[in-house]
Amino acid sequence: MSSLLNNNPFERRQVMKVNQEKSRPLPPWMSRMRAQWVEETVSETVKADNCLFGVIIGPGGSTMKELQVKYNIRVLVPRKGSKDEPIIVEGKDKTLVKDAVLRIKALIAEEKERRRVTTPVSQTLCIPKALHGKVIGLKGQNIRPVTQALKIKIKFPNKNDNSDEVTLTGLPDQVDQGISRLLDLVTRFPPCRA
Repeated sequence: MSSLLNNNPFERRQVMKVNQEKSRPLPPWMSRMRAQWVEETVSETVKADNCLFGVIIGPGGSTMKELQVKYNIRVLVPRKGSKDEPIIVEGKDKTLVKDAVLRIKALIAEEKERRRVTTPVSQTLCIPKALHGKVIGLKGQNIRPVTQALKIKIKFPNKNDNSDEVTLTGLPDQVDQGISRLLDLVTRFPPCRA
């Protein structure tokens, strides 16, 4: 195959042209522009988890483009899968760069809060085993309104299990409300004497 390539002068010229284009130096006006950009730019970094890069990029790059146009800056987001690389914000105006960094940090904080609120959690509460039946009520009449209103799951241990641990699972705010309602139910009943 290599002998065919060497024998055909047209193919040899194409290969040489491709190699020449890659090694061609930048024109002077472009290197001056690059040097001017490097001299005058202000750069700041923002640390964020990899899973939050999508918030800065936005659907189809729309959020990043919006930031770049609004603040007249460049946003460099590391590639997906890169570890511990910060987001770089570059621009010529220091105040615009700082404003853009603040906006990016706000976007990250909003997303973290959204994820915290929408991610289910489980919490364990200790209720004496003797009160489990009273807290649940006849056919679940005491506990059902709590689970349905708050959209949480409440798991009591089996009858044969001697554990006092009751597990509540759901969204963080609902689980907190569920704990307070369960504690209200527990305080309604007098302590059992053995």
